[in-house]
Amino acid sequence: MKKIVIGTVLSTSLLLSACSIGTSVEQQLSDSLTKIYEEEQGYRDAQAKLAELEKKEQLTFNQTMELTQEQKEKVGAKVEEMKLSLTERLTLLKEENDSIKSAQESLSSLDKIVEEAKEDQIKSSVSELQATMDARYEAHDVVSDEYQKLTDLQSDLYEMLANEETQQEELQEHVTKVNVQNELVQSAINAFNDATKKINEQKESVYDSLQEEK
Repeated sequence: MKKIVIGTVLSTSLLLSACSIGTSVEQQLSDSLTKIYEEEQGYRDAQAKLAELEKKEQLTFNQTMELTQEQKEKVGAKVEEMKLSLTERLTLLKEENDSIKSAQESLSSLDKIVEEAKEDQIKSSVSELQATMDARYEAHDVVSDEYQKLTDLQSDLYEMLANEETQQEELQEHVTKVNVQNELVQSAINAFNDATKKINEQKESVYDSLQEEK
């Protein structure tokens, strides 16, 4: 049996850097980024819970694969446990998506900063930051979509495990599909993490520009 990994959506978060508040633009930017960060609290909470669920679900899956067909009652119990965990993960995914959506909507607060900034360089740097942040949220949409596909495949796999008529070859083929999809999830997560790191670096550059304008 090929090894299957339940998968993880753990990813990096936006960082709030300490800044010396001086100009009104700097104050507005700090306030806006703080609000966006707070809007992502649901996302961060969901991430922590998802990680714990995935860890337990992986353990349960491994235990299930060690059981024989003669232990169908135990297999059935384990499958139900995994199906319940998967349902909980989908609930958390929705909470995560709602949090990200709220944070993305808060990006509009940066429009006013761009309008009121007197220096073209500041307008440009804040606009670029806003675009990068929006791209990050789009990247999260990809993570969510790929993760949804993964859970669909995992759900089918659990049904196959509970079905006594499932052949070993069929199970192997489906495990391969799950693992391939998990790789797509990981790739999407990496892209999201890269986007987050880019924002954190870009944010520092914007603050540096504001300091220079004082």
